[in-house]
Amino acid sequence: MRVTRCPRCRAEDIAADAHPARVLNNGAEARLFVCRGCYRPTELEYRIGCETTGASYRPLPIREALAGLHEFYVARLAECEDPNLLVEDDERAARSAPIRAALADVDRRLAIGPVGDRDT
Repeated sequence: MRVTRCPRCRAEDIAADAHPARVLNNGAEARLFVCRGCYRPTELEYRIGCETTGASYRPLPIREALAGLHEFYVARLAECEDPNLLVEDDERAARSAPIRAALADVDRRLAIGPVGDRDT
């Protein structure tokens, strides 16, 4: 099965533990998924790039990041469950279990509605 590596360090398999980050690519924001260790440095590089180019920096909205993670994990799960992939069923299940758990966690977080104004 394909290993999804962190594009920044190339050391970590991020198939079941990805973190949404952004980079400036020729002045345009590009989204990518990195490992836990590369998340903060990547976001710091993005922030510094925004300050350097004069682009306005805004934190990545949580729901937007979660939606991106949902799509990422669904794509990784589809790769694992591809019937053309010649893998034993138990190996396929073992490989997809952490991805399913990560997807369930993202879906649980997406199901939580945003906190509204409370009447006090």
